[in-house]
Parts: sequence; structure tokens; C-alpha cells
Amino acid sequence: MKELTNRVTVTGKLVKNAIEEFQTKKGEDAIGGSLVLRTADNSEHEIRFFAYKFKKDENKNFTTEESYFYQKYMDAKDNLKDIEHCSEGENPDIISITDGMFTDNDFKGNDGSVVSTNTISARFINKVEPKDYDSTVLEAKFEVEGIIEKIEDEVVKNVPSGNLVVVMDAIGQTADGFGKDAVYTADKFIPVKMVVDKSMATAFRQAGYYEGAFTKLVGTVINSVEITKQVEKAAFGTDIEKEVRSYIRKNEIKSGTAVSTIFEHELTQEIVDALKAKRKAKLAEIKSGSTNGTETAAGFEKNTSTPAPQTTYNPFAQN
Repeated sequence: MKELTNRVTVTGKLVKNAIEEFQTKKGEDAIGGSLVLRTADNSEHEIRFFAYKFKKDENKNFTTEESYFYQKYMDAKDNLKDIEHCSEGENPDIISITDGMFTDNDFKGNDGSVVSTNTISARFINKVEPKDYDSTVLEAKFEVEGIIEKIEDEVVKNVPSGNLVVVMDAIGQTADGFGKDAVYTADKFIPVKMVVDKSMATAFRQAGYYEGAFTKLVGTVINSVEITKQVEKAAFGTDIEKEVRSYIRKNEIKSGTAVSTIFEHELTQEIVDALKAKRKAKLAEIKSGSTNGTETAAGFEKNTSTPAPQTTYNPFAQN
């Protein structure tokens, strides 16, 4: 089958450089971690990376030759400057990620239930040159193809907000190579939760989207903090003031392509049912404690499924 779109692009100021060398659970030398980028709306997005230190041969055995991405990530680790390490009056680097993708991140919550979130993984790190800063837009966008699993009204504190909640099952794929000759195979579902603003809800409904339909949805990724000041009137003396932080996390849909069916994308009902069963089995294993949710960072084997910190990308934790 053809490659299906699952693309997240993020350009922002480098807030935190957390790339480091380590060993995997199997004792393999690797490098990885994340970069946190701040966009113009003050959203902060965590982008994850991973690479083995050494290349593999045709038999999948490690060689003594360092891999391309290991060298690139070592350079990023040592030379990219984040806000924390800037001197007074110095600007952090601006980084552009053009090949990011949503990945699934599932783990067992404190109450024993399975929590499902999304992380963003990428392979290439592009440093924006200072001469291009003024013309660079700091933003985070997504473009995802998949099957609509759910469309429902958003309810906040038992009151409908007017927004719509859409869950799309993006199709995780494996490939037998690279480039135009690569053959892709459907491997798993990656549920991505999105929101349609109430101003566009009617238009979305009228476009004919339905549960089970295949489409492409495009929008913006938002992960910001809204700080409001609350004032409590004092009986005497000065009024009591406090700041309240509200975390705004959403993948907001801005547009979408016309509805199609799975059969127009080299999928069959048998394949879709198999992907559903695989997803269900994975969640059951996590819930039973027989396995921890594992996810690959940009296609590499690494256990990165952990409860995401509140200050980084973790939209729509779902039970």
C-alpha cells in the first residue's frame, strides 16, 4: 500500500535540550531524548528522538561504524543552545521539525486503568539560521490521514461546549525500504484525539464526516498555559490575589479532505479488524501488567511510553 500521511511540523525556540547518550534495556548503545520547542502562541512541544550508536549490517547485527543519526544527535546534544543555557541578552536556537509524527503512548495509570496519549517523534533536526529568524513562523501543525473512530459533542463540567471531539485512528505502517520504491504495510492504529471549534462544528457536520470514514484532517497543535488572576476581597487590608493556571492542550482541526472509504486506500475490512484486535490486545496486556506500553521513536526500538509531564506534550489523556 502507499504511504499514509501522519505528519507534525513544529518550528520554535529551543526551551530545553534533553538529548543524551544511554543504553537500552538490552544493553545496546544509543542516543535519544527530546527537544522542547516554544511556538509563537507560547505552546511548548516535546519532540522525541532515538538512534542506535552503531549501524547494522544486512543480518541486523551491529557493526563498529557509527550511525548517521547518532552523529547528528551528538552534534545536537553538544551544540544546540536552549533557553536555560543562554547568557543574558543571548537568544536560544530556533529549531524546525518537518518530519514529526504522532505516536501512541499507553501506560497504566495510578488507578489501574490504561491511559492513552500521543507523543511526537521525529528523525531530522533542522537549525534555523539567524538571518532567517525574522521570516520564520513559529508554529505547530498536523496533517493526518486515517479512519474516524468517534465524533461526539464535547462536554465540559457536564455542560456541552459546542465543540466537537473527533478521534481518528491514524495507520502506523512498516516499510521494506526507503524512497519511492518502498512498500508499506499497515501495522497498527495510532488513535489521535482532535477538536473542532464550535465556530466550525456545523460546517464539519455538513461535510459528511461519519464514524468509519477515511479522510485527512489538518490543523494546529496547541499546548499552552493560560494564567488568570483571581482577587478575593479582604475584610481589611489588601485584597488577596492568586494566579490560576489552566492547561490548554488540543489538536484543533482547521480543515479536511472529502470523505472516502477504506477500500480506496488499499485497506480491507479484514485488515482493519486485525488492527482493532491488535490495539485491543495491547491495551489489555498493559492493563494486566504483563507488558509496559512500548513505542518506537521515529521507527527505532526504544521503550518511551511514560506518563508525560504536565509541562510537555500530553494532549487528551484518555482512560
